[in-house]
Amino acid sequence: MNTLERKYSKSERIIAKAKFSGTVYLRSILLAALLGGVIAAVWVFKDSIEHAFTKGEGAAVYLTDDVMRWALLGAGIAVLISFFAHGLSLYSKELIVTEDKVVFRTGVLAVTNTTIPISEIVIIETNQNFFQRIFNVGTVSIVSDAERPYKIKGVKSADRLTRRIMKQVADVKKESERKKMQLQLSGFVPKSR
Repeated sequence: MNTLERKYSKSERIIAKAKFSGTVYLRSILLAALLGGVIAAVWVFKDSIEHAFTKGEGAAVYLTDDVMRWALLGAGIAVLISFFAHGLSLYSKELIVTEDKVVFRTGVLAVTNTTIPISEIVIIETNQNFFQRIFNVGTVSIVSDAERPYKIKGVKSADRLTRRIMKQVADVKKESERKKMQLQLSGFVPKSR
């Protein structure tokens, strides 16, 4: 999408960009395997399954080959919709870190931009379960002066992004302290007690 990158690169230096993981497609693949497996099992044992519920003899009346083909087509459509939805969610996220803020943009039709000033960031937390560690993906939680932490899911190399943001937070705080000391030395700001 690169909307934020185009917007901010003209006026500010971009320190870091987040990349989002394509592992969201694994859910669609698992859904396809699960639905395909269930439909295949029902198709193979359709006579036994139907007789268990209808107490009839002979070939299946309700679970015919045509019905099973329609079920397979429906499952395929559900998997394609899931695949498209996950792809759209992956495409619709963007996160950049500039010298003084973290900007997160999400959405395609209804777009949400969240800007967190670097100077207000207190803690950044990275959460990963077992599978996320295998794929090097995580959730980054940014704790600032706001009421609740802001969570960004599906970030590739979340630990590296967290370290980069915290380095920028430390640099901003050092620069702020340096400016404060310069002002105190020049006599413009009274020394705090």
